[in-house]
Amino acid sequence: MIRINLVARIAGDKNSFLDLVYVAHKLKQSNIEDFMITFIGVIDNVSIYQNITRMAELLGVANKIDFTRKSIPMANLPDDIKNGYFFNFTVGSFMGYSSVDSINLGFKTIFCNADNRLKNELYPYCNVCPDLNSAINFITLIHEDAAAVDKQIVVNNQLMKASFLLNTYEASLLRSLMKPGE
Repeated sequence: MIRINLVARIAGDKNSFLDLVYVAHKLKQSNIEDFMITFIGVIDNVSIYQNITRMAELLGVANKIDFTRKSIPMANLPDDIKNGYFFNFTVGSFMGYSSVDSINLGFKTIFCNADNRLKNELYPYCNVCPDLNSAINFITLIHEDAAAVDKQIVVNNQLMKASFLLNTYEASLLRSLMKPGE
């Protein structure tokens, strides 16, 4: 089973939830049935939660959408969720903290650009999708050959990690610059 996870509280300052319901709908239309989309986070806004569940019902994918209904530190997630794919929206090449955390924890991470104006300003990796339809196509590739795609995701995530996380030497150098004379 393909488990797609989105770490985000259900709140008004987020606007990506229905996109994943659409992903579920498109996967089901492609006769892909062995998947689950899990929203990991507290439900701050009941109206948004109700919109998500209602849209899932209307599109016939309510049984493919799940909620933890609470925030869970990523390192403390159950193994079945950790072994899934962590879906992260980006704005061009800008990635939020949960994206960095996901890669740092070694999770298989998929990125989807949320700003069409920036679709050409992305990392050049297969798991960095310029738009939602590309992300759906990528998940379809996972369905067809998860082992091969997983290997590429791991390699790509390590390359991305190296580009935006400090190595031990760089962190030490930064600390010494922040605390001169110690």
